[in-house]
Amino acid sequence: MNGVIYCRVSSKEQIEGTSLESQEQACREYARSHNIKVLKIFIERGESAKFADRTQLIELIDFCRQNKGAVEVLLVWKVDRFARNVDDHFNIKATLLKYGVRVVSVTEPIDSNPEGKLMETILAGFAQFDNDIRATRTIQGMKRKLQEGIFPWKSFGYKSPIKNDEKKNESDLPDQPLFGLLQKTWKEFATGAYTKAEMRRLMESWGVETKSGKPISNQSLDNLFRNKYYAGTLVDPWSREEYEGRHVPMVSRQDFARVQQIISKRNRSVPRQKERPEFPLRGLVRCQQCLRYFTGGFSRGRSRRYPYYNCGKCKPRTSYAVQDLHDEFSAFLDGIAAKPELMGKLSELVIQAAERRGASTKARKARQEAEVKRLNSQVKELIRMRSQNLITDHEFLAQKSVLSERQMALDSICLYGCFR
Repeated sequence: MNGVIYCRVSSKEQIEGTSLESQEQACREYARSHNIKVLKIFIERGESAKFADRTQLIELIDFCRQNKGAVEVLLVWKVDRFARNVDDHFNIKATLLKYGVRVVSVTEPIDSNPEGKLMETILAGFAQFDNDIRATRTIQGMKRKLQEGIFPWKSFGYKSPIKNDEKKNESDLPDQPLFGLLQKTWKEFATGAYTKAEMRRLMESWGVETKSGKPISNQSLDNLFRNKYYAGTLVDPWSREEYEGRHVPMVSRQDFARVQQIISKRNRSVPRQKERPEFPLRGLVRCQQCLRYFTGGFSRGRSRRYPYYNCGKCKPRTSYAVQDLHDEFSAFLDGIAAKPELMGKLSELVIQAAERRGASTKARKARQEAEVKRLNSQVKELIRMRSQNLITDHEFLAQKSVLSERQMALDSICLYGCFR
């Protein structure tokens, strides 16, 4: 039997520690004891299992697809190393099953029998529960920091007062000389004498760079001018509540308001639309190389703009003309659609089945009504016989009990039939 191993850690400490090694060792020992030949090991370093689009996981799925029939089992240390979301867990598992690969946890009793399936569902649910609890606690911690006037994230032009992985209990400090250059940027742009493009060129001449050593981008400059943090206000991204920051403001609130007015007057951009008629397949079709979902965009030609589907991750960039991809998708639908002659036959069969079921239901209802009528007559006859002292109290109660049970059973059958 052939198999592959998948190991994952989500933090730097686990990478530098022994977690990866212990996971791999446990999987290898399981493989040896069960005569499984390990074809390849996939190791995910420092990526969360919250999302299914993990680098090594995608490579693993692609490896199983290319070697369909040759790989029979995927070994993981625990279910929560595989995925921490129930939907992702079973979606990925279903994808692997298409290639003949079943998932085995080497430390947990999951199997294909009913008990194993139940245990797998419980473990996947607990993994998601644990992940959700961690996320909730993290958000609560961030909210608490914002209420205390401390910005829990990194900010351009400031430096964090903490080192390594210490908890952030103090406000950010100005990162000179970058802080002073950005202050100058705010003052110059607030005069209204510069466009954003001119401001970027001016900042580049001053030596303003990102941490990667590149000039600031249009989007980053826009984010800078829109962020209330630089005016001393912290905004809770979940509730939109505002708090007074404890850090040194980069710009006065008057200049910040002036910059917002300038941007609003000049802004002619069209708000991004999540759904556009030009790209009906955006978010539905995947890139053949990296399996990421395609996005949509326009390429400017000499006389007009041309719509394209593209993948932003692949290099060189993968792009498809909209019409070409639509034609390919239409051909795919034609290939899986039922033939017209079969649809006609299917319609006939559905109608015939509905008619048979209707006739059967009608006959069953008639029988049930007749049975109800007969039972009611028997109850009336039983009461008449008791009133004329033809039967004793004991005989009356015994017969009444039998008839009542039959009436209750018949009522249950009628009720079940009504909801079918």
